[in-house]
Amino acid sequence: MKKVPVIILLIALSFSVGNLHSLSIVVSEQTDDEQDDTDNLFSLDLSYALTGLLNQGGGIGLSYEKKLVDWLSFSGVFGHMTFLTGIKDVYCTSVSISLFTNYYPLSNGLDKLYLSVGGGCDFMNYFGSGKLPDTEADTLIHVTPQLGWKYNINRFVMLDLSAGYKLIFNYTDNYNDVKEYVNPGLRFKLGVKVFFTRIFKAGNEKKN
Repeated sequence: MKKVPVIILLIALSFSVGNLHSLSIVVSEQTDDEQDDTDNLFSLDLSYALTGLLNQGGGIGLSYEKKLVDWLSFSGVFGHMTFLTGIKDVYCTSVSISLFTNYYPLSNGLDKLYLSVGGGCDFMNYFGSGKLPDTEADTLIHVTPQLGWKYNINRFVMLDLSAGYKLIFNYTDNYNDVKEYVNPGLRFKLGVKVFFTRIFKAGNEKKN
């Protein structure tokens, strides 16, 4: 089946308790058929940048999801962020790497009900002119199960609703000063995917 590049704008509001963030731009590759099944998603996740900017820093996030078979996909997430911690004049720079397996029991594509299980690490390093902690580097190991639903409103718009729980392991006393930035605990996400390429294609068909 012929592959065609597709540009998708994904606006996702994801939040743990007390935290609200996430804006992503997604590029995907999909089959050119009636179903328009998307089987690859590459995204630039701006939530890291927003969190960093709101805390006198910055960041960037990248993610990729690949459909392996009709009901199973694999995804990876990379994030980097620098931010001011809860300690005066002490900053933290972090690198986050996560891997997930996603199961779609009701669909042949990346839509409808899905169950995700994955984990990863947050590598934290502290610096600045303030009083640095005794341990200047941490590795936070996390496991995150997630349950969600992707609903096609029509051919052009999809909703992505999910809930998950990020469980953190292996942390030092510094964790209390950075935990609100790594977003542990119960997490909710509301995503809206707008398939602009399909909109443009439909507009061209009407003109013809």
